[in-house]
Amino acid sequence: MVRRLRVDQIGFYHILNRGVDRNTIYHDDKDFLKFLEIMQDASVEYGFEIYSYCLMSNHYHLLLKITKLNLSALMQKVNSRYSIYFNKKYNRVGPLWQGRFKSWYVYDENYLQTLVRYIEYNPIKAGISTKIGEYKWSMSSYNFKCSMLNFELLENIDFAKELDEKELKRIDEFLSKKLDIQDDVVVVKEAKDLKYYFDRYNTEQAILKAVKYGYTQSSIAKFLNLSNAAISKTLKTYKQKLNLFDKLKNKGLFWSYSKDLEYNENLLIEHTLKYADFDDIVLLLTLFGKRRVKKVWEKTMKSDKRFIKINLMIARVFFGMDVESSYFKGMKNERFEKLKLLTS
Repeated sequence: MVRRLRVDQIGFYHILNRGVDRNTIYHDDKDFLKFLEIMQDASVEYGFEIYSYCLMSNHYHLLLKITKLNLSALMQKVNSRYSIYFNKKYNRVGPLWQGRFKSWYVYDENYLQTLVRYIEYNPIKAGISTKIGEYKWSMSSYNFKCSMLNFELLENIDFAKELDEKELKRIDEFLSKKLDIQDDVVVVKEAKDLKYYFDRYNTEQAILKAVKYGYTQSSIAKFLNLSNAAISKTLKTYKQKLNLFDKLKNKGLFWSYSKDLEYNENLLIEHTLKYADFDDIVLLLTLFGKRRVKKVWEKTMKSDKRFIKINLMIARVFFGMDVESSYFKGMKNERFEKLKLLTS
């Protein structure tokens, strides 16, 4: 499943938030009213309108339209103020919300009416009402009226018609789209399945690129038939490798290469052994394993007489080799010999 990334753009947003562990966030009418009052105060301060809402016992849906790039700020304030109210009233501590609110930018206004019906349909789906407009804490009940509420969409929708499977599928497709901003215009990114990444990159690279695209670690684990823990460990290790590479690059240890040099595994191992400090070499062995590091060392560094002292330390400390410096002095420089062959 692809995780949507947040789009910061003026326009319509579908907002969802749940109580932590799906716990109740509204116990009585005063709680529902307090949340709406907080939303009303925020609308005056941040300048937004609500076109649909449904407050369920353990979560809420909102369809709002912002006129400034302040969605995160306004929702943070609303959730924070309500949390303070709720915790004080019920003498509780700790977070009230499951996490940061979820938001979907409505990039196609053709979805607006369907979204309104989807939001207002929630009480029917939960079995607590039989028709839209019946549930007290949904906008279609017209139970609460104030300046933040814009009834324009509600008044132009035929709620007698129930949501069918086709519409629900369209909503699912809409909620799963990956968006991007190009020339200040929101566009739908071309969908790339997981096979796309694993056909083109090694496992580490493919996992990171898929996660950056928006795939969850659990969906990648399912695709590869691995555990979530295995994916998490691979991702963490690869990020550590990239961080070590960037650290050496920022120190100028790849001085003979272009400043735009991209991550290269063999180069990282070789230059860490040659120029990095002891702790970095220890980390290198942890990230790549002794066998992989030794293979690169033997191929690119062991015969280089400029690094006899370093080679001796590496051989003794990290590879457990019982050798003296003379062991390296008698070796032919493999790179030099290859260069001679090429130029002869």
